[in-house]
Amino acid sequence: MRGLLKGLRWLAAMAIALVGFVLAIGAVKAIRGMLPDSGVGSGIFYAVLAAAAGAGAYFLVRQDFRGLSRTDVRRWFLTNPLGQAAVLYAAAAIVMIPLPKVSLVPGLLAQSAYAVAAPTASRRARRWWAHAALAVLGFVLLLVALAGTAEALTPRGFGEAGMVFLLPMYAFCILLPVSGLLRLARRPATKSEAPANPTP
Repeated sequence: MRGLLKGLRWLAAMAIALVGFVLAIGAVKAIRGMLPDSGVGSGIFYAVLAAAAGAGAYFLVRQDFRGLSRTDVRRWFLTNPLGQAAVLYAAAAIVMIPLPKVSLVPGLLAQSAYAVAAPTASRRARRWWAHAALAVLGFVLLLVALAGTAEALTPRGFGEAGMVFLLPMYAFCILLPVSGLLRLARRPATKSEAPANPTP
């Protein structure tokens, strides 16, 4: 029951965070005059709502991070698909915001890195199916976040050049099942080697 409640809290937090992200994009576009009939005042209002949504998402999940050491947090960001997506998005956004005209390059690099990192972590996860489901969710969230950021910075976002994101998508769709097959192939080998050691 506790695990179900935790999952529901995280789903609610992600939904609220997504709404906040959309509001943040609207705030940026309104302040930059990219939305019709919207100005700086509307942008500030959207920004306040986005901050409130971010605070709400944080308060929903903050209890899950209590008592965790820095090592645990670092491990979560490096091995959990959602943590990997967050790190890669932050790395891409740092370049996309000051250099919006070349936002496609860091976005593509971040998505490509995730397409390799998430399946690799899935192969070593305790429960492959659960980790693979999170990996798919993380891939979609990262793609939406990168596209939304580009849309907020430039009038047309990635435009037609965004078709290149099909490459990491194809790679992800191949590597994720392969990670499951490699994990499945490793199990029989471990079982067959066990009787090789005779008992004294």
